[in-house]
Amino acid sequence: MANSKTTKKTTKKSTTKSTSKPKVEKKPVKRETVKKEVIKEEPKKVEVKEEKKCPKMKFILLGSIIAGVIIIAVLVILCITVFFNKERIITRKVKAMGVDYYTNYLYDTLAKNREKKDLDKILSRYASVGIKLNLNTLEKYDSGKYAEEIKTLKTKKKECDKANTKVTIYPVEPYNKTDYNVVIELDCGF
Repeated sequence: MANSKTTKKTTKKSTTKSTSKPKVEKKPVKRETVKKEVIKEEPKKVEVKEEKKCPKMKFILLGSIIAGVIIIAVLVILCITVFFNKERIITRKVKAMGVDYYTNYLYDTLAKNREKKDLDKILSRYASVGIKLNLNTLEKYDSGKYAEEIKTLKTKKKECDKANTKVTIYPVEPYNKTDYNVVIELDCGF
């Protein structure tokens, strides 16, 4: 029996050996160079979905366009009435003639051979009353310098009355050549 025990032991060993994992020999791994490929990706096309415009936007846009046209029309009408206003044009012309008469003729005539004190006394008398010039006076000034221009001062209704269309110049202290106020009175049928 002794032999049988020993055989059993040996079988146990053999059975244990057979159940264990067999040893695998590791072979050295060869290193290979890995080529990296650059893949060019095409840009993705992005689809833009158009949003449907709300019907209110169409009305807002249309309203804005109409408002812009109205504003432009009003500005054009204002420009025409302001710049091509016959009364304003005549007023400007009459004022220019009166100022020219006062600064280039009357003031120089009064200042000739006078001291500043004496000239100031004379002009101070006219400060409240004013120096009145009508179209008849301006027509004769400087050998008829404004005769042709005065003939053009008319409206569709009538010519400007030469006696009643006036420029009144009020001298102002310190009574220099350019110190004055101007008031225009038109009788042109406006």
